[in-house]
Amino acid sequence: MSCPVRGTRFETALPTRVLEHTRSVIESSWAASTLSKHKSGLASFHRWCDSYAVPPDRRLPADEPLLCAFAASFAGRQQRTTVQNALSAVRAWHITHDQPWHGSLRLAYTLRGVDNLAPPHEPARLPVSARMIEILAEELDASSGLDACVLATASCSLWGQLRLGEALSPWARSFQRSAIPSVASLGSPSTEDDSRPLTLPWTKTSKAEGAVVMICRQTGTSDPISCLDTHLALNRLPADAPLFSYRSEGRLQCLTRKHFLVVVNRIWASHGFPRVSGHSFRIGGTTELLLRGVNPDIVKMMGRWRSDAFLRYWRFVEGLIPLHAERLGPIKAFFASLHTAVGARP
Repeated sequence: MSCPVRGTRFETALPTRVLEHTRSVIESSWAASTLSKHKSGLASFHRWCDSYAVPPDRRLPADEPLLCAFAASFAGRQQRTTVQNALSAVRAWHITHDQPWHGSLRLAYTLRGVDNLAPPHEPARLPVSARMIEILAEELDASSGLDACVLATASCSLWGQLRLGEALSPWARSFQRSAIPSVASLGSPSTEDDSRPLTLPWTKTSKAEGAVVMICRQTGTSDPISCLDTHLALNRLPADAPLFSYRSEGRLQCLTRKHFLVVVNRIWASHGFPRVSGHSFRIGGTTELLLRGVNPDIVKMMGRWRSDAFLRYWRFVEGLIPLHAERLGPIKAFFASLHTAVGARP
């Protein structure tokens, strides 16, 4: 819904096309996935305004009493982060339209109240595991271009600790070359086991600087290298095509996050797994590597974690603690035997 907006003195002297171009450039500062959330959040704000018959010219730009009332409407129903996301969408509108943001002290206290009145947190989502990728390999059609693409995406996202937004296009028929990897982004094998570097042109943290991740060979059917080889051979993708795309009736289609999650959740649901989100792959890869005894510093580097915050994603604590703590006895025995052996030397 559009609302009448009084532009700044400088803006009113400029042609409309110049102002629209400026707003378009400003919107490019956000990722496509964030813009999608802004659209949803702004729609939620307008629906709430409709329910209270708030006139269009009183909605945007929004004064603080209106912002507080909107935020307070979530109290007892949603977590604070959900409310902040909705407010971020409204704030983004103010930024792109060069309007002052009136969220101040009163709004901060409203959010604190929403936080205190929030319902209990839902249980943490299950991280994706290597076994779950193996189930996909068993259930998906090995001769289907779409299924081969889905399996390659799932395996690479797990073992590469990828965010889905860094790998998949939001649109089925188009993609931004500056945002997601193409086939050419996949480097040549760099080890005897054919592990390969993957250049991400854009990431959530480094933005346009991108990053390079290693897609490492693994054992079993969750191996991302084998999955990639099958996917690329079956779909016959040109070098400039999105890495995670497939052929449907001869036409190239980008695998979208939404389509991908629908496919994998349908299969996993039939095996009794709860629904997973996109983030489940990244935290699942982190957890899987830690459970297999990979040094946390290496896991941190592989996952491009900028701090030790990734440690809070150790989902299977009951598995991780014994993995390390139960080794204390054998290691102590090992050093005792070593000491005996050294002492026995002439």
